Amino acid sequence: MAVFKCKMCGGDLDVQEGLNVCECEYCGTKQTIPALDNEKKLNLFNRANRLRLNSEFDKAATIYENIIAEFPEEAEGYWGLVLCNYGIEYVDDPATAKKIPTCHRAAFDSITKDENYNLALEYADVVAQKLYRDEAREIDRIMSEILSISKNEKPYDIFICYKETDEIGNRTIDSVIAQDVYDALTDKGYRVFFSRISLEDKIGQQYEPYIFAALNSAKVMLSFGTKYEYFQAVWVKNEWSRFLKLMIKDKSKVLVPCYKDIDPYDMPDEFKALQAQDMGKVGAIQDLIRGIDKLLPKNESTIVQEAVIVNNTTTTTATVTTDSLIKRAFMFLEDGEWDNANTYCEKVLDIDPENAQSYLIKLMVDLKLNNATGFNICDVDFERNKNYKKVVAFGGEEINNYLQRNLSKIKKAHSKEMLEERKILEEQKQREEKHRNAMQKLEYRQKGLCHYCGGEYKGLLFKVCSKCGKPKDY
Repeated sequence: MAVFKCKMCGGDLDVQEGLNVCECEYCGTKQTIPALDNEKKLNLFNRANRLRLNSEFDKAATIYENIIAEFPEEAEGYWGLVLCNYGIEYVDDPATAKKIPTCHRAAFDSITKDENYNLALEYADVVAQKLYRDEAREIDRIMSEILSISKNEKPYDIFICYKETDEIGNRTIDSVIAQDVYDALTDKGYRVFFSRISLEDKIGQQYEPYIFAALNSAKVMLSFGTKYEYFQAVWVKNEWSRFLKLMIKDKSKVLVPCYKDIDPYDMPDEFKALQAQDMGKVGAIQDLIRGIDKLLPKNESTIVQEAVIVNNTTTTTATVTTDSLIKRAFMFLEDGEWDNANTYCEKVLDIDPENAQSYLIKLMVDLKLNNATGFNICDVDFERNKNYKKVVAFGGEEINNYLQRNLSKIKKAHSKEMLEERKILEEQKQREEKHRNAMQKLEYRQKGLCHYCGGEYKGLLFKVCSKCGKPKDY
């Protein structure tokens, strides 16, 4: 039979027959393994794990799905899908020299709500279940850190997806074209995520929190490619494939493939239904920007600020004063200086106690949002917030409708989470009850008792339980 490889480092594993857990002698990681009862299955797992080790998560996921289709009770197949869904890569921990997980595909939902995770637990034995739960807790901890950082990031209008360097480390033409587009868009006032510039001050840090925040906040993605393989490069595909999944949930998001010097039919199959832009045409950048202007006619945060109606009874002098203070408050807000933003709002309210903009800013301070578009990714129910109530009381119809739409979305998500949590708890109770019954039966049988009720057997030739009357059948 073929040798099974470590899913953390790729080394050969010394697997004892009948066990679903082993320790790698190369990286020292204790890990779950599939039942090695079929050579085809083993080879499929090795291939899927090799792709996942190379961060080709989508390709690896396809093989794990094939494994599950043929072996539906193989827990490790479902766990492999979990690792792909969250883009889990195992890296060396400098402190312990052990392999630890890092996440390249963060999500708002906990891993414990993942359907594949729960199926892995359902089909795993008790020992494997413990390892799955321990690793899930660590992945959840990592994702919480990512979400904590990303929550403080300012939202973007546009995400530029491209390949920065070629196979020998030189800058690609894709990068040059993308930067020309970036410069043109920022000159128009758009906030654009372009990793060459947006991540240049993040050296030595994990990039995922910033990429995650940008993917979720951006309404438009521009995916550049001058070669088929550049569109399919691991980290390029990681970005556009995640954005496509977000587009399914948020119909307002748009992906625009931007190609040059290749046949449009050579672009990824996933792009075939999308309107692409040929960057080789004269005036391509101007055409692209004009199209984006139609998709993003006005910055949403500007709409929200303009929609707040200032009390018309305020005197001219007071209006000038409050306007300048409000402007300063918004500037503090964008820089994350929450206390200063709140202080300036209080100064405005001393002059105009019914100033809706001040209460809006105070609400954003409470929620730690740098600007109004942050409500689009906010996950905190703010209906009972006193500043929200003041905005509703003193604000205009447009701002109230905007906040109400986001609040309804948050409540819907929370309701769904509660139902899912109840379902998971109920399924867990059923599994635990099933396990207890199985262990009780095993204990009765080891003692020679009836494994249905624990009664003693009577009779010489045909033994029958003295308690429930059932014949001995083991």
